[in-house]
Amino acid sequence: MSKISRRKGREKAVNLGGLDTAANIMNLVKMDMANEIMDDISEQDENLALAIQDNMFQFNTLAAIDDRSIQLILRNIDGDELMVALKGASADANEKFLHNMSKRARDRFRDDLEALGPIRTADAETAQKKITRKARQLADSGEIVLSINRNEFI
Repeated sequence: MSKISRRKGREKAVNLGGLDTAANIMNLVKMDMANEIMDDISEQDENLALAIQDNMFQFNTLAAIDDRSIQLILRNIDGDELMVALKGASADANEKFLHNMSKRARDRFRDDLEALGPIRTADAETAQKKITRKARQLADSGEIVLSINRNEFI
């Protein structure tokens, strides 16, 4: 990402960082302001907005959201896709999703996960992005809260 600065009629591009920097900045602002900024970016460049969002809230970050939200995500995603996503996820993310399944579903899911065998990293990342995007859709519709900044809630 770059910033254009004007000095005496000349334009100069200044490198301010990349997608990670933009995502980190967006993660620091309040959710309503972040949504407004992302809407503006999306109007200009939808692909850039998606790339920033992918970096803002990554799959392993889902381990920090509340159980109710995880349960709603579980009801709205494909189980096979979750299996592939969790195969490449952190232990915390695995535990968060498994904790929010019934014991019977959890046991069956663990057995299937073990039987899955090795998967390509790219496949795991693709599945994680799909689930994260679904979570963002649920958040945009007001069904779940994705904020991990607990200071925003009372």
